[in-house]
Amino acid sequence: MNGFVLSMRRLGLIGIGFVVTSVLATLAASAGLLDPSALAITVGGALGVTWATFPRARLRQVWDLVGEALAAPADFEPLIATLKRLAHVHRVDGVPALERAAAHAEDAFLRDAVVLAVEARSEAELRESLVGEARRWAAEGEAARQVLVTLGKLFPAFGLIGTLLGLVSLMRHLGGADLSAVGPGLGMAVLTTLYGAVLANVVVLPLNAKLQAYLARRVLVMQMVIEGTQLLHRREYPTRIERALRAYVGAGRPAAIEKESTTRAPADSGSEWNDDLFATERAA
Repeated sequence: MNGFVLSMRRLGLIGIGFVVTSVLATLAASAGLLDPSALAITVGGALGVTWATFPRARLRQVWDLVGEALAAPADFEPLIATLKRLAHVHRVDGVPALERAAAHAEDAFLRDAVVLAVEARSEAELRESLVGEARRWAAEGEAARQVLVTLGKLFPAFGLIGTLLGLVSLMRHLGGADLSAVGPGLGMAVLTTLYGAVLANVVVLPLNAKLQAYLARRVLVMQMVIEGTQLLHRREYPTRIERALRAYVGAGRPAAIEKESTTRAPADSGSEWNDDLFATERAA
């Protein structure tokens, strides 16, 4: 059900984006701000370089992650409730019932974590496997985010290139008899800069900030899943698991989490996986 809701949210966001883009294009055309040549230089150049720089799988990944970042609500309650329910099933009905219940969990990482919890011979083995998977996901997410970081730099750069091309065209016609050719060159010089600035600062950089916040939130979710699965492996009481997980989203969350969230690197420098998140062990 949650997957269907997320899909509908994505479709709604795409529809809203299409309508807004159409309205802005109409207004720009009526105001004389729509220049196909300037748009081709700025947008085509930036997208072309991005397409040549990153593998196709990375481009598809960033598209999917941006969709998740825009559609996924920042709510930890379903995860806490699911782990609490799984703990109850584990204590009351045993491992087979736990495996059946975990198969219906919405979070793929949680499903894999429960399978590993059942198969792992020790808690250390379980933790090592889950931390490795979480680090891999975080590294891939950061690599995908670099696509937006690159686009945020390329749009202004190609805007400047278009400005230079427009000025060259303008200067070529300054000494001629046909001064009417000066206007298009000057218009392209100005509009390419405008397009580059607007696309970078109004579209790409906000999406980059949204994606970075989503990646940080997802890292926290994975940390909660890892700790919850460890407690599940110990057959702890559901209420104890709930208290442990609420510490991550309430006033009493671990200092390492608080430090990581307040000292995160700027958007253009990239954020690394914080090992402190997985070095914090709370007393049983």
